[in-house]
Amino acid sequence: MGLFKKSNTTPTTDVDFEDLKFYRVHDSSGIYDYAEMIMHRLPIVLNLSDCLITEANEVLLFLSGVLYACDGEVVKIQDKIYLMAQKSDLNGPTLQKFIHDYTKK
Repeated sequence: MGLFKKSNTTPTTDVDFEDLKFYRVHDSSGIYDYAEMIMHRLPIVLNLSDCLITEANEVLLFLSGVLYACDGEVVKIQDKIYLMAQKSDLNGPTLQKFIHDYTKK
């Protein structure tokens, strides 16, 4: 009886590796610029290792909300390094390879 079964039909899109933007975050001053990129469907990688823990939490919480509203997701690559992208882009081969290659095992 699968009448009410929810199907996972997130379409798969692919982005070029050149579209992936890398940022080293020192404080929360660029938070709106990162949100703008997320809203324009650009995948970003944030390195929060140079950021105070309180500001890193502020950046992650705010951008998690933006990603939720844009049907995106946060993927932890390594300690204090996060990939933020749309779910459809995360299912694509480019970002899947990036996640597989750089995620700390």
